[in-house]
Amino acid sequence: MNKKICQYSIIRFQPFVETEEFANIGIVLYLPETKELHFKLLSAKEHERITHFFKPLKKDIFTSTIQIIHAELERIQTLLTKPKSIKIDFYEDLIRPREDIIQYSKNRALFSTNIAKTVNDLFGDYVKLNSAHKEGYEQKMQKKIQGLLSDLELKGCFKKASLGEKSKYNVNFPFVSNNHQAVIKPIHFKHSDSNKLIEHGLGWLMKIQQLKRYNFIQPDNVLFAYSPPENKQGVLFDAFRDIKVQIEDFGIVTTDINDSKNITDFVRHYI
Repeated sequence: MNKKICQYSIIRFQPFVETEEFANIGIVLYLPETKELHFKLLSAKEHERITHFFKPLKKDIFTSTIQIIHAELERIQTLLTKPKSIKIDFYEDLIRPREDIIQYSKNRALFSTNIAKTVNDLFGDYVKLNSAHKEGYEQKMQKKIQGLLSDLELKGCFKKASLGEKSKYNVNFPFVSNNHQAVIKPIHFKHSDSNKLIEHGLGWLMKIQQLKRYNFIQPDNVLFAYSPPENKQGVLFDAFRDIKVQIEDFGIVTTDINDSKNITDFVRHYI
């Protein structure tokens, strides 16, 4: 099979630059050998998830932003078909850091034998967040915590619930205390790609940041029960340690999913 070297970046929507909170809204993929640019964006109609996250953001801001990005990426696609005398590296210029409502992640690379499928897969993983294996791991972790609570006869103290308000911002959690003052979230870091590992951790960190912003929860009342990478050294473990530090720096409590005592102590503190 003909493997092609690809570079890609995640397109991020950051309407309030001062908070540094963002939502992934698209993927741009570049083939340096053939100078081809491919991309996939959320449609302007898919505004509810974004405006809900960034309340009180008006949908017009998101829809007009999508239209502008789409036009800009199509313009670059056209320029890349022009004579090779043009020396500008359009892809590098596109993803360079800047203070703007649209941000691009650092450049990443992979091999692909099917460009269209690769773009769709990246879009699914980073924008739609639909990695099947992710749910599988975390469902098993939820069952482990359910078993622990059952053994301690504390199963009724933490239940599946939504935290926040639908009119502002809310997040579903598998374990929320009866008084809605504490949360346990199993979170796995069993990814085979450090980028996905970091994105997964940052995604849940941002949810807690947003809940705190609306005074729905305090970070030190949140426990992330994690499952670390298999290897305790290498790129994946380095990425895990880095994201763990960022989570803890915000004040969120963390513990290994297998540390029953820490989980039990946390639960007992809120009953």
